[in-house]
This record gives sequence, C-alpha cells and structure tokens, in this order.
Amino acid sequence: MISRRSLSLAAGLVAVAAAQAQDKPNVTIYGTLIAFADNVQASDASTRATDGNSLVTVSPSATNVPSKLRITCSTSNLGFKGDFKIKGDDLKLIWQVESSVSVDGDAPSVLAGRNSAIGLSGASWGTVLVGNWDTPYKFPTLFTGTQRGLFPFDNSLTGNPGFNVPGTVTNSGRVGSKNDASFNRRQGNSIQYWTPDMSGFSARVAYSVNESKPTSDAATQAQYSPTVISALLSYRTGGLTVHYGYERHNDYFGLSQLTANATAPGLANASSKDEGHELAVFYAIPSTGTRFTAIAEQLTYHNDETVAGKVSEYKRTAWGVSAQQSFGQHKIWGLYGTADKGSAKLVGGASASVEGLGATQVTVGYNYAITRTADVFATYYTVVNKAAATYGAFPVLAGINPGADTKAFGVGVLYTF
Repeated sequence: MISRRSLSLAAGLVAVAAAQAQDKPNVTIYGTLIAFADNVQASDASTRATDGNSLVTVSPSATNVPSKLRITCSTSNLGFKGDFKIKGDDLKLIWQVESSVSVDGDAPSVLAGRNSAIGLSGASWGTVLVGNWDTPYKFPTLFTGTQRGLFPFDNSLTGNPGFNVPGTVTNSGRVGSKNDASFNRRQGNSIQYWTPDMSGFSARVAYSVNESKPTSDAATQAQYSPTVISALLSYRTGGLTVHYGYERHNDYFGLSQLTANATAPGLANASSKDEGHELAVFYAIPSTGTRFTAIAEQLTYHNDETVAGKVSEYKRTAWGVSAQQSFGQHKIWGLYGTADKGSAKLVGGASASVEGLGATQVTVGYNYAITRTADVFATYYTVVNKAAATYGAFPVLAGINPGADTKAFGVGVLYTF
C-alpha cells in the first residue's frame, strides 16, 4: 500500500516538474527556401530627351539590358524564435532572429539581417519589441502577393516612386543612397508596439531613432536628424481585411535621390519630410478558393529647398489589383497596376514638368501545390515605363534607363518548414 507520505512526495515532485516545464523557454526553428529562375530583359529605352522634364534627363545614348537568365532566392530565410513566460499567463518575453539564406550562392546571406527583435507580449495588452523589423506600413504588402515571399512578379509600383529606387530595403537609418526613398522598409534601430485584436480592430506603430544623425558640417553648420515614424490601422471581419497605413521619413532627403535637380543635404535644405499614405483591401471567399486584393498609395517627397529652380517636391499616386482562383492543388492568378506621372514643384514658382513619368505592370501566373508546404509555379510579368520613368521589378535590374520596359518569364519552387 502506498503511504500518504509517498503520495505527498509524488505530488510535490509533479508540481515541481510542472513549474519547471512552465519556466522552460519555447524555441522554434523555421524557414522558407525559394529558387526562382527567369529569363529577363529591359528593352525600348528612350533615346530622345523628353519635353523639359524637370526631374529626369534622357540620354540619346541610353542602352538596354539584354535578355539573360537569372536565379533569385526572393525572401528565402532561416529563423529561430521563442518565448518565455515571466508572469502568469499574460506576460512573456519574446524573441526572434531571422537570417536571409541565398540557396543560389549569391549575396546576401546575413545573420539577423531579416526580422529580428526582442520584446514583451501579453494577450490583454499587446506586443512591444525592439530591433530590426518590417515597418507597419510595409506589413500589408506582405499579403498582396499570391506566393509566400516577395517576388519580381509581385506588385512593383507601390512602396517606391520609380527612379530605380529598390522595391524593398533593409536599413537602420539614412544611408545616403536610393534606399532612402523607399517606403517598403525593414527598419533597424526601431521600437514597435502592436495592439491586441479589439472587436476586429488592431493597430501597429513604430519609431526608428536618429542613430544616423551626423555631426554638424563645419562649413554650412547644417544639422539634420533622420527618423522614421510608421503606423497601421487594420480591421478584419469574415473574409474582409482593410488596412490604412501612414509613414513619415524625417530628414531622409528621398527627393535628393530621385533627381539631380535637388540639392543634397546642407544649409540650403537642412530638413526634409517624405510621407506615404496607403489603403490595402483583401477579400477572400474560402468556399470557392477566390481571393481579391487592392492597394492604393500616395507618396510625397519634400525638401526645404531654397535654391531657385531646384525641385522642392514630388508627389505621385499608384495602385494595383489582383485576383487568384484555386482549384484543388491548382491556382491561377493575375495582377494589374499603374503609377501616375505625379506632380512636382520648383523653388521660385516656375512651372515643373513631369512629362513621361509613370508606368504599368501586368502579371499572370500558375501554381501547383505539391504539398501544404511546397509549391512549384510559373509566371510571366512585365513593367512598362513611360518615356522618362524607371520603375522595375524586385530585385531591380542594374542599368535600367528611362523608358526601358522589363519583361520576363520564369519558373520556381518554394518550400516552407
């Protein structure tokens, strides 16, 4: 017969084991491996100057990018994430370290180069994290594509204004390159807060600190303070999801990366303000395998410019729609998008021309789901630029000149674990 003392001892050991199990951190290894091969080219570059465009000068000697076969790994990644309960059931420490993995041998393969952070999370009050993470403004764009990941055939006309600005970037502050004009950002040196779901509503807000603030220039005494503020308001009900995003770049001088007709940071334009507004709508009908997406965006780049004749502002709108239909393991999809030529302002009141800017994009594709976690797919896509425009697919082909149109056909394989 088992004694009471033995039962008490056993119960105590069980309690201790349960407590230790509760304190043990949860760790998950995950990843996405992608290989996409496409035959791509950029042709029909403009060889005559556009009529007085205030931002772009077209070279009569402009060249094209010849047809070539390339392999890209899109957003292939390997990640580690986990959590650790630190107070009851409603507070835990969370962490994630995600790295890019280029299975084709090309760069980048960067440790912690993708979403990586440490923070706290509670079911009743939300999540706060510090690190390198997709901005709230970028978050909806992760779900506009038909595939898991980011591909050249996804919507390429929002999140950037053209001008060979990359379709997506990872930076911790202002870097003095075309990356500074991108609104599709994974932003380092940032703090984010995500609310819990509240009757279908939720929100995200992020702030990237001014760690890239330079010292004062001895000659001009110019001083600027680069920061990023990003916010997202979301609503979900049934198959409908609606997002509104806003992002502001202070002293990133994105306009100076779009055109040589804007002064670089200095006394003449010691501050800048670049803003993005986006509306994204997703609607899914699970019973029929149908899904629709739509995204509209307005980007504004403004330098506090004082030099007469220089560009002080550029503004443009863009939108894209897509539809996909699944039939068992099969899926077909199509996308159409357009970016308008926008408008510009010059210091001194002279008229500004944006003639020849703007672009359209068309994509069609087919996907076969080998399993729940693996797909093979084929797609055709094109980005057609007007005479002075330089929009491109992600990753942007090096050497695209104004007016050159990107055309490609490719096949790929994707596996997640």
